[in-house]
Amino acid sequence: MRKYRFILGLIFSAVILLSAAVPARADSYREFPYDTSTPWTNDDVDEMLDYATQWVGRIDYASSQNNTDPDGSRFEELHDGGATDCSWFVYHVLFRYGLVGDEFIHSYEWGNDDGCYPGAVNIGSDMDDAVAGDIICTGEGTASQNSHVAIYLGDGRVVECCAGQGVIISDAPSDPRDIVHFNCIPRKETNKAVDTE
Repeated sequence: MRKYRFILGLIFSAVILLSAAVPARADSYREFPYDTSTPWTNDDVDEMLDYATQWVGRIDYASSQNNTDPDGSRFEELHDGGATDCSWFVYHVLFRYGLVGDEFIHSYEWGNDDGCYPGAVNIGSDMDDAVAGDIICTGEGTASQNSHVAIYLGDGRVVECCAGQGVIISDAPSDPRDIVHFNCIPRKETNKAVDTE
């Protein structure tokens, strides 16, 4: 009987440790509720991109893939001196602005499974079709997987979190593997100066 209690105790401890390994997303990280159906304005997109780009030079890179994140700092809300990887950086930004739900989306899921990001679609790989706020998927993953994600800023630039560099702004790839577009984000810039009445 003592042996079974010991085994049950080990199982219980493992369950507790595993549930603590990936923290639940809290609404306190959100600036806006989860909503991909309400149309955004270009000002909304600009606000999200301003938030993403404010972290340039202020957040380092950390990943479980290369053992540079033993303490799980990439799970934490973005903050000065923090560290994250490309997937968590994109997720934190989109989560804050209500574009993704509580389930984390890894880089290899973007572009491959529309069910991972309701309200968004893979629009292919032609950068001429990309608009600010789209998710650019690249990398050396398998034929069906991406291994890096970035947020498109427009004008051929992305904000991303890269190994050895942290959060940076760089040139968008000319040949991404996939581009994911949220349907609530305007496809083309609207002319705010036109009076429709």
